[in-house]
Amino acid sequence: MQANQTNVPIKGSVKEISEVIGLFDDMWVGKELSFTIKSEYPIQEIELEGYLSDRFPEGNKITLKVGKETKQISSPGNQIFNCSIPVNLAAYQKTKIEVVSEKVFSPKQQGLGDDQRDLGFILVNFNIKRGKTAGEYLLEGKNLETKGEFEAAMNCYKKAISLNPKFHWSYYKLGEFLVKQGKYQEAIPHYRQAVKLNPNSTLFLSNLEEAVARNKQREQATNYHKKVVNFKSSVPKYQTVQAKICS
Repeated sequence: MQANQTNVPIKGSVKEISEVIGLFDDMWVGKELSFTIKSEYPIQEIELEGYLSDRFPEGNKITLKVGKETKQISSPGNQIFNCSIPVNLAAYQKTKIEVVSEKVFSPKQQGLGDDQRDLGFILVNFNIKRGKTAGEYLLEGKNLETKGEFEAAMNCYKKAISLNPKFHWSYYKLGEFLVKQGKYQEAIPHYRQAVKLNPNSTLFLSNLEEAVARNKQREQATNYHKKVVNFKSSVPKYQTVQAKICS
């Protein structure tokens, strides 16, 4: 029986499976199983489901490792077992999954034919539970904001940033939310980060300009306004912002 290189039974959205070691065509796992996955979505939990043979009358211990996270479970023989680990994996993040069986048995040594393999358990499947994308958190935040659930909305915007720190819209939406709450000073760093990630956006620059102006930082507001004018000859908020600077 040959080791299986690709056919790992997985439920969930996985874009790529590679480097499979320790899984046989009949879904028996040896002492150790390892492979890497990459999903087009964030992953929030990975669950292992397997079957422990009655050849382990005293049970067995199975260890699941996902990146740096580890969990061990004990299972009696002749029973389905489950082991899951909560994770926070970004979309397209390549992650190694490892499973270790503390005990193995040899069918040949137990008089069960000529199979000389050392076997740990039968793999049923891996359940890959996807998490929300940064865009989905932004949409949820907007809906919560509409309902007046402001703290929950802000948490969604922050989760979007945490999930994808290079997504400029997350910083912009958090800054916009804080401006609506009258928290101009708190909004400015988020607007600045949005501009840093997308320096050619007149939308980001003009909103940063307005937040700085409302925070009474007149000189900085004037500098940002000059940048806006350089990018676009006509800015929708020009008259309003200029009036605030001069007031």
